[in-house]
Amino acid sequence: MDLHVWSGLFAVIVSLPVLASLGVAVWTRFRGWTWWGPPTFLLGWLVAAGTVLSRLDSLGERGSLSAHIAQHVILADLAAPLLLIGLAPQLRMPLRRWYGRLASSKDQRAPIVVLALSPIGAAVLWSIATYFWLVPPIHRLAITDGPVHLLDHASFLAFGLLVWLAAFDFRRGARVTDWETLKAAHRTCDLPWWARHIYAMVTRLAMLPAVAAIWLAGSSAYFLAGQMPPDGLTRHEDQVRAASLMLGFEMLLFGLAVVLAFIFASVSEGRARQRGQG
Repeated sequence: MDLHVWSGLFAVIVSLPVLASLGVAVWTRFRGWTWWGPPTFLLGWLVAAGTVLSRLDSLGERGSLSAHIAQHVILADLAAPLLLIGLAPQLRMPLRRWYGRLASSKDQRAPIVVLALSPIGAAVLWSIATYFWLVPPIHRLAITDGPVHLLDHASFLAFGLLVWLAAFDFRRGARVTDWETLKAAHRTCDLPWWARHIYAMVTRLAMLPAVAAIWLAGSSAYFLAGQMPPDGLTRHEDQVRAASLMLGFEMLLFGLAVVLAFIFASVSEGRARQRGQG
C-alpha cells in the first residue's frame, strides 16, 4: 500500500481535534457522555482517517472511479454522522451557546451563517459541493495526490457534517407546534423526529441525478489521459460500478430512514396511548 503525503496530511488534520476531544473526555472522566458516545466518536475518526490511508486511495489515484466515489460516500455518509452522533458534550454545549448568540445577534453576517446551518441551507450547500466535485475537469484535478486531492476529501467530510447536522442536531430552536413553526424550523434548527427522517430521505434522493451523470458520462470524463481502471475493468464498467455503489448506499440510507421513521412513529403512538390511559 502506498501512503500519499496529502492524504496523510488530511488524516492528521482530522486526527488532531478528535484526539484533543478524547483527551478532554478522559480528563473529565467522560462526564456527560452516554455509554455509546466515545466508541461512536472514535469509530467516526477511524473511518475518516482509514478511508484516505487505505488501499482505496491508491486505487483512486490509479484510475478507479469506483474507489474514489467510495471514499466520497464513506467520508460524507459514514464518518460524518458517526462524529456528530458521538460528539462530546463538552463541545456540544459551547457550540449550542455560540449558535444561540449568533442567531439572536444583529451582526449582518448572522442571517447568512444561520441559513447555511439550517436544514434547507445545508442540503443546498451539500448538493452544490457534491455536484461541483463531479464536474469531470474538476474531478480529474482531484485524482492525483496534491492540494486539490486533500480539498476533495476535506470538502466531503465538512459538507457531510453540515448536511447530517439537521438529522442529529444538538442545537435548540423554536418548538414545532404548527405549520408556521415547522417552516421556521427548516430555516433554523431543531426539527421534530419525523421531519428529520423526511429530511434524511430527501437528501438521499437529491443524489439520483449524480448517479445518472456518472453512469451516462463519456468514457474519458472521469479519467486522466491514457489512464485505465485497475482490475481489468473498462472505463465504462468502472463508471457503472461507481454509480451502482453510490445508488446502492444512498438507497440503503433511504430505506433505513423509512424503517426508523416507522419505529419512532410506533414508539410515539405507544407513549401517547399510555398518557391517555394514565
